[in-house]
Amino acid sequence: MADVVQYKMERMLPELDDLERRGLFSRHEIAEIVKQRRKFEYRLKRPSPLKQDFVAYIDYEKSLDALRLLRKKAQMKKTGDRKVKKSVSDYAGVSRIIEIYRLATSRFKGDIELWFQYLEFCRERRNGRMKKALAQAIRFHPKVPGVWIYAAAWEFDNNLNAAAARALMHSGLRACPTSEDLWVEYLRMELTYLNKLKARKVVLGEDEGTLARSGKNAKDEQWRDENKELFMALDDKREDGKLSNLHEGDPKEKVDLFREQGLSVLRTVYSGSIKALPSSFSLRTRFLEILAATDLAHSEDMRNEILADMKRDFSEEPKYWDWLARQEVIDLSNPESTEAMTADQLSTAIQVYEEGLKFVPSASMFDCYVKFLMDVIHFRNQSSQSSEHFGASSHAIDPTSHLLVVFEKAETMGCITEDLACQHVSFLLQLGKVDEAKTLAEKLCSGKFSEAVQLWALRLSVEMRLIQKSCTPNKAALSSVFELMRNVLVKVPVSEAETIWLMAFKYFSTHKQLFDKLVETSMTLLAKDGGSDDGFSLSSAIVNFVLQRDGLGSARELYKRFLALPHPGLSLYRNCIELELNLASSGDKISLGNARKLYDTALTTYDQDTGLWRDYYHMEVQMGTSETAAAVHWRARKTLKTNISLLPSQ
Repeated sequence: MADVVQYKMERMLPELDDLERRGLFSRHEIAEIVKQRRKFEYRLKRPSPLKQDFVAYIDYEKSLDALRLLRKKAQMKKTGDRKVKKSVSDYAGVSRIIEIYRLATSRFKGDIELWFQYLEFCRERRNGRMKKALAQAIRFHPKVPGVWIYAAAWEFDNNLNAAAARALMHSGLRACPTSEDLWVEYLRMELTYLNKLKARKVVLGEDEGTLARSGKNAKDEQWRDENKELFMALDDKREDGKLSNLHEGDPKEKVDLFREQGLSVLRTVYSGSIKALPSSFSLRTRFLEILAATDLAHSEDMRNEILADMKRDFSEEPKYWDWLARQEVIDLSNPESTEAMTADQLSTAIQVYEEGLKFVPSASMFDCYVKFLMDVIHFRNQSSQSSEHFGASSHAIDPTSHLLVVFEKAETMGCITEDLACQHVSFLLQLGKVDEAKTLAEKLCSGKFSEAVQLWALRLSVEMRLIQKSCTPNKAALSSVFELMRNVLVKVPVSEAETIWLMAFKYFSTHKQLFDKLVETSMTLLAKDGGSDDGFSLSSAIVNFVLQRDGLGSARELYKRFLALPHPGLSLYRNCIELELNLASSGDKISLGNARKLYDTALTTYDQDTGLWRDYYHMEVQMGTSETAAAVHWRARKTLKTNISLLPSQ
C-alpha cells in the first residue's frame, strides 16, 4: 500500500514544481498540499474505504483548484498579461478529481447521487470523459429515469445532436415505460427541437413566429446574437420530408406545417404515454400544461380530446373534479394576484363540484369541495380587491353561506366524517356563531361520533368558552362540564384521548376537588389498561403537571401511587428517574438513591431494554462510584448476553 501511495505522490511532482515555479503556491504551502494528499491517498487504500473518504478528497481538490484559479487571475491582472500559456498545473487538478470520481463510482456503483455529482462535474468542466461516464451511469442504473433525461439533455443542449438525444430517450422509455418524467421530457425535447428548426427559418427570413406562446418579439439581430447555437448544423434527417422543403410555398402554409407537425408529435407521445400509464392523472395535467404553453395547430381540439379522456378514465376520482373546478378560477394560493375572480368563474367551479358529487358522492369529494370554498374565502379576505371579486353581480354566490350549505349536504348524504364535522363546528366558531356551534357539536357527539376525540375536544372547548364568558361561573356549570368530560374519557382509550386529558388538566388545575377526581379517574383507567410504553403517557403528564403546580413532594407522592398500579409503563419510570436525577445533580443523595430504586424496579420488567441499562450505567459513571458502575455493567452483561456490545466499555 505504501509503495502505491508513494508512486502516486511522485507522479504529482511536475504539477507541484509548476505551481511553485509560476508563483501560485509557496514551498510551505506545497508541503502542506503533499501532506494532505498523502493522508487522503492512504485513506483510499484502506481495505474498505468509506464514501466520505472519497467525497472529502474531492472537496479538498476542488477547493485547491479554485484557489489556484483565483491566484492565477490575480497574477494575470497584476502583470497585465491576459494570454498566459497553459501548463501542466492547469489540467492536473481536474484530472485528479475526475480520477477520484471514477474510483468512487467504481466502488459505490449503486450510489446514484454520487454518479450525478460525477456527471455534473464533467459537464461543468467540459471534460472529455463525460461521454464514457454517461455510458457507465446508464449501464449501472438503466431503471433510473433521471439518468436517461440527463444524458439526452447533454446530447441535445451541449452536442446539438438531436438524433442521439432522441435515441437515448427511446431507450429510456423502453427501460422505464412507467416514468412520467421521461414521457414529459421527451415531449418537451421534441417540441424544442421543432421550435429550433422553426426559429432558424425565422432568422433566415423564410418564416414568422415560433411555436412558443409569447407576447414579445425580439429584434432579429439581438435574437441572432442570443441564439448562436441555432445556426449550427442540426441533424434533421429523421424529420418529415415536408420540413426540409419549407423554403418553397406560401409563408402561411409553412407556419401551419410546423404547428401541425408539433401537434402530431404531441398526439403521438400522448398516445404512447397513456398506454404505458393509463392510471396516471398527473401525466394528463402535465400534457395540458405543455399544450397551453405551445402554439400548435388545432390545440383546442387536442385539449378537448385530453379532457374527454380524463373524464372517461377519472370521473370516479375526486381529484379529477377538484382539478377541473380549480381550472375555472384564478390561482387561489396567490392573494396578491392582479386578476379578479368573477362571480361567473366561481359559479362555474361550484357547478363542477356539484356535478362531481353526482359521480362520486363520497367524503373525499366533500373534502375537496370544502377545501376549495375555504381557499376562496381566504383569498377574498386576503386580497385587496375583494370587493371587485364578488360584487359584480347582485346574484353572485356568497362562498361563506354556500360553505355552510355544503356542510349540511354532506351530513344529509351520510358523507360526513370526523374531520368534516370538526371543520363545520370550527367554521361556525370563526363566524362567531357560538350557540350554533354548541348545538351542532352536541348533535354530532350524541350520534355517530360518540367516540370521536377531536370532535369531543372541540365541543368541550365550546362549553368552556361559554362558561368563561360569564363573569361568575357557578359550580353547577363546572360540574356539568367535568362530568361530560369524564364520561368521554372513560369511553375513549387513554392512548387516543391525549388532547382531552391535557385540556382537562389545564382547565381544572385551579379547582382542587375536581382535579383530584380527575386524578382518581386516571388511576382507575390506568389500573385497567396499564401505562403506555410509547407515545402519550397519562401518568407522566399528570406527574409533570403536579410537579409544576405543587412541587416535588406532591409529585413524588403521586408517582409512587402510579408505580403501584399494574404495568405502569416505561415512560413513567423514565420520567420519574429524570425528575430525581435533576435533584441528584445538585448533590441530593436521597434523590440519587431514589433514582437507583427506580432503575432497579424498572429493570425487573424491562430487563432486555438495552437503552435502560445504558442510561443506568451512565448515571453511575457520572454520579456514583467505580464500584457501583462496575456492578451495573456486570449485571447488564449477565442479563443481555450478546447485546453487551451496545454498552460502552469501562
